[in-house]
Amino acid sequence: MDFKKEKYIKIILYIISRCTHKENLGKTVISVLLYFIDFNYYELYGESLTNEVYMKSRIGVVPKHFNENMNQLIRSHNLYYRQEVYYYYLIKRYYLRQIPLFNFTKEEQMVIDHVIYELSDFSATDLLIYQRGDMPYKLVDLDSELDYNHVFYRDELYSVRKY
Repeated sequence: MDFKKEKYIKIILYIISRCTHKENLGKTVISVLLYFIDFNYYELYGESLTNEVYMKSRIGVVPKHFNENMNQLIRSHNLYYRQEVYYYYLIKRYYLRQIPLFNFTKEEQMVIDHVIYELSDFSATDLLIYQRGDMPYKLVDLDSELDYNHVFYRDELYSVRKY
């Protein structure tokens, strides 16, 4: 599975453009939204949108290419960030310098928008707790790669597919 960098970057930029007004939108929230977008799309259509590799950590799921691509977006002046206080935490907030054009398919747009609608208002802590209950996270060992096929063992709370 080759990593789809261009699609990955477009999804990140889209998440930021849709959620820029939300005070909770930091690195952790974006990472968790990416995870659910990829895994929900896989559950519905049998393929990942980005082919990102997600690793299980003590805290939650860590996307392998996240930091590298965010740094590239900052260097290329598509994004800037600043550290801001969110309740008692210091979070890294990202802002777009300009809004790019997005050309997602109808199916991609539906999954992305649904994840943003359902999960983007949660705090990072609440998202991490929620994410830890999802089968792809629960079924692998610490520091292991999550298997996209584990979405087919999801509980009803997480499943997006009608069986």
